[in-house]
Amino acid sequence: MITVQEYVFKRGFKKGAHKRILEALKDCFGVDVEESDEEYVLSFGALQKLTIRVSDTLLVETEAKEDVPDEFIVDTNARFRCFLEKATGYTAKQRAKKAQEAVKSAQ
Repeated sequence: MITVQEYVFKRGFKKGAHKRILEALKDCFGVDVEESDEEYVLSFGALQKLTIRVSDTLLVETEAKEDVPDEFIVDTNARFRCFLEKATGYTAKQRAKKAQEAVKSAQ
């Protein structure tokens, strides 16, 4: 299953985003990251493929592996949340609030 999510950057986090994102991916996942045309790709744990693109927002495409043990899923989710916080500047709670605000303003 492939999922695409969009995350906004905290004020001031857009500047230098490419360098910060690469460092955050290496920090949180600890694996080699493929870079091409300002796109970052890796595979880790329960993620078959994680693709990151930077525009005005952070675009994250995930492709999950099937039949993965729960401990892999929990670890992968924790590392993914770590990455998002370092990349966007927002905690999970703040990202949820921003997403709710975006839904409300779109209505």
